[in-house]
Amino acid sequence: MIFYGPSISIGMGERTGEAMKSYQITYWKKPPVSVMTYWVHQPVDAESLGRATLFEPPRPGPVGGEGWPVLMVEVDGVKLVFTSLAELDTYVDVMSRKPLPSTRVLSRRFPMGPNSHWLSRLPKKAKSPKHRATAVKYLSEVRGEFAKVAERPG
Repeated sequence: MIFYGPSISIGMGERTGEAMKSYQITYWKKPPVSVMTYWVHQPVDAESLGRATLFEPPRPGPVGGEGWPVLMVEVDGVKLVFTSLAELDTYVDVMSRKPLPSTRVLSRRFPMGPNSHWLSRLPKKAKSPKHRATAVKYLSEVRGEFAKVAERPG
């Protein structure tokens, strides 16, 4: 999936062994929605994500003068996009589990079915134990950089 809209970006990349890893923090002019947003941020005051203004956990607001921070990560050709620390933490939690849970289990309490779950949208390669371990380790390393901007007051 391709995401458009960044206005400012900072990032770093590195090649270690076989895995190419990079991340970029961009700022979007409009509230971003990733493939994980629906599954992580539940609307509190409306039926749909698009009409709600309150979420559990809360969706982050814009960073003053810059926009909404978005973390874009690539690990060995797999591109990931996170619009909040809650999304990043959910990804790390799920991908750290052994065995990897099924999308049927993960989507049980949602009206949309398992084929729409963010985990089912990932390429097969991203679900391998080796790739998961590499991605989880790298995401844990870059989390602090995203937290610096994602947790700043607007």
